[in-house]
Amino acid sequence: MVTEKNLAASTVAIKKKKFIGSEAFWCYLMIAIPVIGFVVLHVYPIFWTFKWSFFSYYGVESTAKFIVLDNFKTFFTQDFTYWKAWGNTLIFALIKMPVEITFAMLLALALNKKMKGAGMFRAMYFLPNIISVAIVGLILSNMFSYNGIINNLFVKSGLLNENIDWFADKWHAFAMIIIGSVWSTFGVNVMYLLAALATVPEELYESAEIDGASKMRRFFSITLPLIAPVFQTILLLSLIGSLSVNEYIIVLTNGGPHGQTNTVMSYLYTKFVPGFADSANPQLGYGCAMSLVTTIIVACIAIFYNKFSNKMKNLY
Repeated sequence: MVTEKNLAASTVAIKKKKFIGSEAFWCYLMIAIPVIGFVVLHVYPIFWTFKWSFFSYYGVESTAKFIVLDNFKTFFTQDFTYWKAWGNTLIFALIKMPVEITFAMLLALALNKKMKGAGMFRAMYFLPNIISVAIVGLILSNMFSYNGIINNLFVKSGLLNENIDWFADKWHAFAMIIIGSVWSTFGVNVMYLLAALATVPEELYESAEIDGASKMRRFFSITLPLIAPVFQTILLLSLIGSLSVNEYIIVLTNGGPHGQTNTVMSYLYTKFVPGFADSANPQLGYGCAMSLVTTIIVACIAIFYNKFSNKMKNLY
């Protein structure tokens, strides 16, 4: 005998079977892993950091002491090294981003043309992006060391009278950092820009050429406005990446000379992350407070950028 309860159960089973075989099910399944990863690797650590930022915590919960806002008061009023690291980070971002984006744009425009071996060049320019930044740092540190290949080439060519220590001066070290960082990251921007350029209709260029528009005029009146939404995202990713630079600094200069090339993230890692910290027993609560404020500052910069770059979506 079919009861109302059995009928309802059968209906639910049929709907469930249809959902499992539907396109929506596979979409949810595909995004499940990234969502889980985001929660485990990003959301949970933020809450964990928030909790311990109010404690004097050295890694042992039983000895942790609740100190309210003392960690925040200390680094806002006394830890000037942290704010100096922020200054270095902003200098790095302001110098690197224009160089990186301009270089990527020029290469993307060149590779967007029909030419033999374009695919090979695209792969070649993207290759540095898949090399570990730690490896890039090691390569550059060896190349620009006192007895490295760069000094040898410059001395033999007569550009230098004697070897120089590239990492003994802040601005020389910054130049090495920016060169290596641009080399290792511009490839992905080239790929993004190529994808954006592929969406621009050829008919617009042909019409503009018939009207007598120069190549420069076509770029600023057609290309740039049409790829502006993608360009906005590329700038945001480059900004966040520049503000978050870390392992590369640690491997290449380790903040030297005398901490003058420390970025905010490399400073946090070398002072408070177990295994990287100078101290064998870092004050993790203080580091958590500093990390929390750093996250808020980066988020505010990203929000500020989004607010003032929204016009880029409607340039054309």
